[in-house]
Amino acid sequence: MSDTTTAQPPQLSSPTERDAVAPLWHTIIFVALILGLSSVQAARLPALEAHDRTEIYLSGMALEVVLVLYVWLLGLRPRHRRLIDLIGGKWSRPADVLQDIAVALLFWCVVIGFLVTMHLILGNNATATRAITMLLPRTAVEMIAFVTLSVTAGFCEEFLFRGYLQRQFFAWSGSVEVAVVLQALIFGIGHLYQGWKGALTITLYGALFGILAVMRKSLRPGMIQHMMQDSFTGIVGGLLIKHGRL
Repeated sequence: MSDTTTAQPPQLSSPTERDAVAPLWHTIIFVALILGLSSVQAARLPALEAHDRTEIYLSGMALEVVLVLYVWLLGLRPRHRRLIDLIGGKWSRPADVLQDIAVALLFWCVVIGFLVTMHLILGNNATATRAITMLLPRTAVEMIAFVTLSVTAGFCEEFLFRGYLQRQFFAWSGSVEVAVVLQALIFGIGHLYQGWKGALTITLYGALFGILAVMRKSLRPGMIQHMMQDSFTGIVGGLLIKHGRL
């Protein structure tokens, strides 16, 4: 007989895990930080070309890490929670890792289909294209820094939005659907510097990641896909620019 008393990591969809992992004030400050940073990014966009891209990548990594530390040290730890409690899932054998990688690859196919569909519906987005092109790496050093940023963002953004925020909204609303929608809205607003088309696309994109987290009861596949997609975009985009194709 299996041991039903074995402790399991808290899951977003569990009705017994509706307790918030941080106080209300903590989440209000977090959302205010995200909105404020979005405004700063939008204001800085015209001047991005004047900055060294490696410096931008490093500052982006530092910011992501600071936000995770804010959630961990001032939110989770006082309530005796761990980072892994929000990440969920378990890698106890190689097959578990391979399964999450396979799910991430399948999800990547879904994301590609979604992004193509949104492009067909909304058309070209000059603001987003300009912002992304300016941020793409040009040199080998920049590519290494960009991939490092992509790995950092893949972990941090999934933890912050699909882990922390989604869990908070679920705790307060009692609805997984509401939790997924609200975290996706804030995620999209945080990308308003890419214009309304970009923000709308990223809002729906964030909802897809939220749904994946609920379905898998884990952030791991989403983190893997996020890391792979951002890294792939940077490497391929950088090579296209280097050879005059973009």
